[in-house]
Amino acid sequence: MAVKLLGNAIQPTDNAVGYNLTIGTFTSAAVNTDPLNKLNSAKTKSVDICCDDAGAALSATAYRSIRGRMLLTYAQSGDLSVFGVQGHLKNKAADTSTGNKAGVWGYYEAVSGATVATQTSGVYGMIDVPSGATIGAGTIGAFQVGSNDLGGTHTGKAVGINFTEALTGAFDAAFAFPSGAEFITASQLTGGTSQYIKILINGTAYTVAATCAS
Repeated sequence: MAVKLLGNAIQPTDNAVGYNLTIGTFTSAAVNTDPLNKLNSAKTKSVDICCDDAGAALSATAYRSIRGRMLLTYAQSGDLSVFGVQGHLKNKAADTSTGNKAGVWGYYEAVSGATVATQTSGVYGMIDVPSGATIGAGTIGAFQVGSNDLGGTHTGKAVGINFTEALTGAFDAAFAFPSGAEFITASQLTGGTSQYIKILINGTAYTVAATCAS
């Protein structure tokens, strides 16, 4: 049996609907009458899961207030995508607002008096391929940029990564690399023709040379 929260009631329903628990009613593009779907300035979220450290030092492990986990136990093939968590924002109107829009908002907040440790970020992408596992042909990454369709009109520019300036203060750099040889090298690599990476600076197109020894 599946469970649906509807208004102020809990409604048992059939598992054939494709979920175990739902809040609100999913529609592809239309507004529906379920009151739990409605957000406004007084109700800015549907679910709050709030945890804390109980005012005491935490022991050495990883903590999270919520986990979405998908386990693969069988050999998969074909064009399928699998995710632990999906953040989905869908737009079906002309949006000219100037605020931030994204499927996922990763936010780290430090207040006055706090000390921010190294290895701190708004979003952390992590990938493990330990000894005994195999990386298939091609490339993998802890962070990947992609799109299903960018065939719309490009009055502006669609880019893989977009940097925006801080509202107060300033970033010190666009990227940070460790000193080891995993990401940087003191000499040109061999094996290909030099290429140029396209970037935009204040809307103007530039290129960054990616060179290799001849």
